Amino acid sequence: MKLTVIVTVFNERDTIIRAVEEAMALQIDKEVIVVDNCSTDGTRDMLRSLNDRQVKIVYQPENYGYGVSVITGLSMAKGEYIYVQHSDLEYDISCVYEMLKLAETENLDVILGSRLMSRQHESKFKIFKERPWYLGTFITTFLVNLLFGKKFVDIIGNRFFRAKALKAMEMKSLKAGFDFEIVSKAAKMGLKVKEIAVKYKPRSLGKKVRLYDIFPAIWVIFKVRFFK
Repeated sequence: MKLTVIVTVFNERDTIIRAVEEAMALQIDKEVIVVDNCSTDGTRDMLRSLNDRQVKIVYQPENYGYGVSVITGLSMAKGEYIYVQHSDLEYDISCVYEMLKLAETENLDVILGSRLMSRQHESKFKIFKERPWYLGTFITTFLVNLLFGKKFVDIIGNRFFRAKALKAMEMKSLKAGFDFEIVSKAAKMGLKVKEIAVKYKPRSLGKKVRLYDIFPAIWVIFKVRFFK
């Protein structure tokens, strides 16, 4: 199988069905695995209403965190490549076509979908004023670039992986530090990583990420660089 789409969800009753439908509509040899991280807002009822046996659904017994959802999906995946679909629909899933093509033609292990590549000509202050939560993006991207000698623009975006590469990372930080451990380990392991611009529409109901989440993110980056 070419692709596994892992749809991660926690309390997204208004968008989860559309997220699954968009994943299923991809014109690629694929499977779709939905991992519900113990939603309490009716999301599970929406998922149970699905009448598509092609969609595999996992109901976590408690809120283990986003990283566990990805790893759970990965453990079931049959695809050569993995795309993680956020069920809040912030990212346009059509980017998968470009990601898959690049992965195959350039033999890539990881592709980072950047929200900021198309805004590189703008000042960081302007972007921060518009979307204050980007402060964490600026800080963590700067640290990864500094510590690993990279030139990433935005390490917090959507992700596409070669399944073997993601499994080889043996992730340990399964909550707030998960995405940052992925990028740090990919850089340290010398994996082939490319960053591309993707279409991004911020969620209208506010971010689930909180300011204090930056502290475990920074710790994970340093830990991977100096202690692993």
